[in-house]
Amino acid sequence: MHTVGDWLLQLAIGTSFGLLLFLLASGFTLTFGLARFVNLAHGAVFLVAAYVATNVGGPGWRFLLGVLAATAVGLVLSLATYGLARLRWQRMSTDSLRQVFLTFGVLLLLADLARWHWDGLPRSLAAPAALDGSVSLGGATFPGYRLFLIGAVLLLALGLWWLQDRTRFGALVRAGVDDPQMLEATGVRPGPVFIGVFALSGLLAGLAAGLGAPILGAAMGQEFEVLVLALVIVVLGGPGSLQGAFAASLLVGLVDALGKALLPAFAGFTMMALVVVVLAIRPQGIAGRAEP
Repeated sequence: MHTVGDWLLQLAIGTSFGLLLFLLASGFTLTFGLARFVNLAHGAVFLVAAYVATNVGGPGWRFLLGVLAATAVGLVLSLATYGLARLRWQRMSTDSLRQVFLTFGVLLLLADLARWHWDGLPRSLAAPAALDGSVSLGGATFPGYRLFLIGAVLLLALGLWWLQDRTRFGALVRAGVDDPQMLEATGVRPGPVFIGVFALSGLLAGLAAGLGAPILGAAMGQEFEVLVLALVIVVLGGPGSLQGAFAASLLVGLVDALGKALLPAFAGFTMMALVVVVLAIRPQGIAGRAEP
């Protein structure tokens, strides 16, 4: 029998996990929505950044150093992937199959490099001592670090909303997502906008890996797990929509937590059931636009 405290605990765990997924998937959905680029290397960027966070991070101020290092690595790897794709951009930009082959190859390469450098062993990073306590939720205890994570990601989500809705860069991104041909017709060069979006995508993936290290750690196979979740969020939320990604991430996090608590043997089924139900109601995604 589950108590009220148990339900509140699972809801809080699902919310914290969902917000962490939002950091991971928000850059991915903008890259896909703006550049129409399927960047499967995103999962490996997260993996390498997570390993860097666990390697550099440590007690006290070193935790912040680990998060910053992971963020920097995510940015560099994402820009490197863009640079590699740019060499063949004329063909890559309109051929999804070529994009999948290239970025999946980059994913395998980065994963093998991580396996070689860190011996394929799982690693973890302890939460800072100041955030290592817990709070009470209806009689159940909730880790203080997860509470900090919820607050931090909500602030970052507000920052991303401001960037997208209140800045010129955000206006160009929205225009590129809605009508890339019209954006080019106005004389705006899409190249710098694409670079900015790829940089933002890698930065957010690295930040998610750094902040998520005390919860998820770093382990081989993680590159595929987070990639599948990011793809699910893009499909559910609608390509190019931060608002859709936010709503979809929370849904995925809550369904994941409740599914593992109530139906642990069918946790994967509950996730796919969520996808089927949402797409049956809104084939274009939560915030996607229906095709005319």
